[in-house]
Amino acid sequence: MQLIGRNMSPFVRRTSIVLKLLGLDYEQVELSTADDTDKIAKINPVIRVPSMVLDDGETLVDSNAIIDHLLEVGDPEHRLLPASGAERRAVLRLAAIGHGVMEKGVSSSYERNRRPKDKVFDGWVKQVEGQVESGLAALNEAASNGDYLCGDHLTLADVNAVVAHDFVSMAEPYLMKNDPYPALSALAKRCGEQAVFADTVFKPG
Repeated sequence: MQLIGRNMSPFVRRTSIVLKLLGLDYEQVELSTADDTDKIAKINPVIRVPSMVLDDGETLVDSNAIIDHLLEVGDPEHRLLPASGAERRAVLRLAAIGHGVMEKGVSSSYERNRRPKDKVFDGWVKQVEGQVESGLAALNEAASNGDYLCGDHLTLADVNAVVAHDFVSMAEPYLMKNDPYPALSALAKRCGEQAVFADTVFKPG
């Protein structure tokens, strides 16, 4: 399998972490939507990452669809996402909050860094960063209840929460000043000591 994209994208990184947690073999092709649009367009018509090319040539797009497939083939015991019921809904709820923080963090970063400075919409930046803060606060509250967000072991909710925390820390460090989310930061630190998280941290070339 080939994972297309760089771990600078939180959506690529969370997919890479799931691959490693499940022990699935893959090759990562580090293409950037900023610099490799022609190459990515041949794989994904909307020129987004991540994409995944399966061994038979089938291509999956969007991290949610990719991870859904990975869990289907690589997690028969449903460790990362319970099979059904209230436990599944709890993991999906927190995973969705983490995913939303990633989306709004990327929106803020794009607005501040990709637009000409005289065209940056400060009101929009303030709105999306408020959404980032609200999401991080919810994850911090969940992280205050135990070692993991749901139950007694790592789930997809923890993966998304840690990746969201780390991305905001990198892209919007001013939102993390004075450690406003200590329980979430502690979760990120504990997970960051594991190879599957440490090995996927984006390292500029």
